[in-house]
Amino acid sequence: MNNQRKQLCLNYLKARQDFLEVANKDEVLHGNDNIIGRIGEAISYSFLEQMGRRPKVVKNQSNKGYDIICEHDNARISVKMITSENEGGYTSKINHKWDELIGIELGDNLKVKNFGLITKDAFVEEQKRKNQSLEPRFSRNMFKENGLFALAGTLFPIEQIEKYNLI
Repeated sequence: MNNQRKQLCLNYLKARQDFLEVANKDEVLHGNDNIIGRIGEAISYSFLEQMGRRPKVVKNQSNKGYDIICEHDNARISVKMITSENEGGYTSKINHKWDELIGIELGDNLKVKNFGLITKDAFVEEQKRKNQSLEPRFSRNMFKENGLFALAGTLFPIEQIEKYNLI
């Protein structure tokens, strides 16, 4: 490995290590088992907090289905995030133990490109209407004009996303 490549790799690994050292002690960034997931939860936390819903990131996320509980109404929130680096267009499976799903797409500029919210009831109804799985993989397609968030949930326009200053 040439020295420039080696240094680039070491810098990246050091940045991850530095992030985790702080994040593991932070009440919002501590939860998820991957860094992108933790950042998605932090973005969702900020949104829910601005809505006055008093979010709390779940400490032990072995519950396999939700990441945040809102003290305002005890809603269990599942967070899924996809970045522009993801060439396949989909991530992990959406499990069923949640009340609301927040979907986030992060663009090349490291800003929120798409932000969607859907209730469990609306999700199930739409998936059944389309004769699709109730535990699909989270997909970038869910943000499209005929996608899940636009048809059955709320797909926030970019102007509104920017207003929340999520990241």
